[in-house]
Amino acid sequence: MNEGGNTVFLVDNHDRTTNKVTINSNTTQIYNFNNNVPTKEAYKLLKHARNNHACGPNPRYLQSSKCKLALKILPAIVYEKNWDVIVVDGPSGDSTESPGRMESIYTASVLARGGNGSDVIVHDVDRMVEKWFSWEFLCDENLLYSKGKLWHFRIRGHLNSTTFCPVTTG
Repeated sequence: MNEGGNTVFLVDNHDRTTNKVTINSNTTQIYNFNNNVPTKEAYKLLKHARNNHACGPNPRYLQSSKCKLALKILPAIVYEKNWDVIVVDGPSGDSTESPGRMESIYTASVLARGGNGSDVIVHDVDRMVEKWFSWEFLCDENLLYSKGKLWHFRIRGHLNSTTFCPVTTG
């Protein structure tokens, strides 16, 4: 898969993942990162993002962002590359106390706007947090298709954009 390309796995449970993933080339890398913000903080983080200019969609400032949703401790390769595909399937987010996917979805949406754009796939959109954050940062008009618990978005590169989704008036 992805022959000749770079594949990076960012995992919150390194032991579980390395037992299942076989690395067949030197372009596949696995990095462990800790995300300890519980799912129950989702609404507070969403309010913060809506009211904070630092939470804009510009990928150039992601690592130094003052936005509470920005994952700033990822490996440098994540910020340096323009990604064709980003899959959000972690952290677990399966209870109010478990680490949620709020920052993962936000960061994927910002990274996707670099370069010429990216496809972003979000798993478990049957859950409210994944749905809220996907609508807020990946935007309904970018949704290509949904099947079961997966949503597939195509985000075009917009380095100078100041908003994630077009403002609609009702």
